[in-house]
Amino acid sequence: MADKTRPYNKKARALAEEATGQAILDAALQAFSSELLDRVTLQRIATASGVTVQTVIRRFGTKEELFEHMAEREGKRIIAEREVPVQMGLRAALDALVAHYERDGDKMTNFIQQEHLSEPVRKIVSRGRRVHREWVETHCRDLLSGISGKDREHTLLAAIAATDLYTWKLLRRDHGLNPESVAAVMYRTLNALGGTRLDG
Repeated sequence: MADKTRPYNKKARALAEEATGQAILDAALQAFSSELLDRVTLQRIATASGVTVQTVIRRFGTKEELFEHMAEREGKRIIAEREVPVQMGLRAALDALVAHYERDGDKMTNFIQQEHLSEPVRKIVSRGRRVHREWVETHCRDLLSGISGKDREHTLLAAIAATDLYTWKLLRRDHGLNPESVAAVMYRTLNALGGTRLDG
């Protein structure tokens, strides 16, 4: 008679492996976002995730490879969390963007501060800038419509600056605005760039 428990055992092992992998990535995120990459050790990540260093290496390879896996996972999550359907309007998109900054802004700031010290970090920061540019081109399409060439590029860059992580930091951390007010200031700035009221 076939052992009917074997498929369940395989499924349980697969789930346990997945949970272990996510725990390692969670520990890596915490370590990499609070410390310089060069100062983080695999031992620290292994201890925080309750596994051995050998398990971390077996699952993800070197520290730099682990960083890439962590960055890929977080990048997908961030894109999904900050996106809203364009038909919901610019203000709704800004609310989602600010909510993303609330969750991840301090971690992202740590990475930006060390992008010139580490090639893996530089790559994910550059990727983040490309993602944000695409976000602005999508959700500020009314602001950019009807203009081209240098005028379009300058307007696009102004919109990127108006919605940048450091703009959030300036308004939220330095001036103490609440998230709703941060989104409102960004929205007002974008309206001023266009000279007319944008879609709401």
